[in-house]
Amino acid sequence: MKLRLLVVDDDASSRRLCLAIGQDLGFDCAEAATAEMADESLTSEPPDILLTDLKMPILSGIDLLKKTKTVSPSTEVAFMTGHGSIELALDAVQRGAYDYIEKPFHAERLRQLLQRIAEKERLVAENQFFRERVNNLETRLAQAGVPESRSLEPGNVPTATPGRQETGLFSETSPGLSPTALEDLERMAIRRVFEQTGGDKALTGKMLGISRATLYRKLKRYNIPLRSSQRQLIESA
Repeated sequence: MKLRLLVVDDDASSRRLCLAIGQDLGFDCAEAATAEMADESLTSEPPDILLTDLKMPILSGIDLLKKTKTVSPSTEVAFMTGHGSIELALDAVQRGAYDYIEKPFHAERLRQLLQRIAEKERLVAENQFFRERVNNLETRLAQAGVPESRSLEPGNVPTATPGRQETGLFSETSPGLSPTALEDLERMAIRRVFEQTGGDKALTGKMLGISRATLYRKLKRYNIPLRSSQRQLIESA
């Protein structure tokens, strides 16, 4: 999805320059001449990036920053400021703004600032995606009967289910999942169990319900690294 950029400045020429750079970077851009006009956008369509002038009539950029962090805490805010307002800009950064750029600025400096913010937004979104993915897989592992790492003790080893050696560890216990999702589950389960057992081929096989030969093939398939001692244990099966 495109990042949404909202530019707030009472100077039309500054807004046009910011919008042109934002559009060139592939952002979905919107503008407002005052903080009051920007207020509606913050509520209806919160931007990913807010680029605002620091000094404006009535409500200032600082006021807009406070409102933004209340309505949309994930929105990154950057300020445009004149030379005489550097202290105010620094105060804004301490209040949660990402950064500021001093007017008059070169287009390339603004481009670099927006690119840095966009990269931060991308990393945040990516981390959130992977956290949700891992949590989802952990839930599926629990539903499939694979214990958490702290529970991997010999006395907690589940009974092996015959006939699963070549069809996948979870194909019987997780109906409706796609082949890719099943492989994700299988990879995570094998890595977790094998590491927790220290490469014990017999215990790992019992916990996963597969033969040692199948275990070795799956370790190779999923490129799960083996210590030399573990490889010798598996190859000696």
